Amino acid sequence: MSASLDNTLDPMEEIRFRKKHGANWLEIQKDTHFTFNELEHIMVIFFKIQKRDERCPGTDLITRNHFRDVLHNGLGMTDAYMMERVMVALDRGTSPHVTMATFAKAMSLYLRGDLEERIAYAFTCYDLLGEGQLRRETMYQLMKKSIAKASRDDDVEEAVKELVDIMLKRMDPDLDGVINFQDFHDSVLKTPSLLESLGYCFPERPAVFAFIATWCPVWGKM
Repeated sequence: MSASLDNTLDPMEEIRFRKKHGANWLEIQKDTHFTFNELEHIMVIFFKIQKRDERCPGTDLITRNHFRDVLHNGLGMTDAYMMERVMVALDRGTSPHVTMATFAKAMSLYLRGDLEERIAYAFTCYDLLGEGQLRRETMYQLMKKSIAKASRDDDVEEAVKELVDIMLKRMDPDLDGVINFQDFHDSVLKTPSLLESLGYCFPERPAVFAFIATWCPVWGKM
């Protein structure tokens, strides 16, 4: 067991936490882009959140609300509507809690995720009905919320309709009126800027760098 990873924690308390869950982290690591040492730092962040979460004492869980706080305050993801979609994409269940595994996979996606992972995640965020395809109505709803938030103009109907038409022309090669996963996948591979075309579901790069510098400053030294 290496030295304490966070000097704001009681060293013995941290060591007990790492000893208790370390074996499980070996399995969790396999589904992330982290080394084991990096994952330990991520799990210490989880532990610090858990210590403030009075509803999850002695478990390997934190509440979704506390996880949203991490995304909002730590990674600058402030769109409340899209946050609901993010939670669905990260954890398909209806539990009000987030597990260590889900937390680690989410951090891996946001901090180290490759394009294939990001495409699959973004599509799930946008697939409001869970049908495996994006209909015109779904695209309209997503884009309207995104534009309405950024625009002071109350009348955004026509602008949204035009954008949806443009998106369908760009991403619906078989002209069947819907964008399935393969359509979305191929379009983003060809034009990566289309990844978040229906709403911002990832932290911006400056926020990612700031998060790592604040919470995992030793990563570059390991």
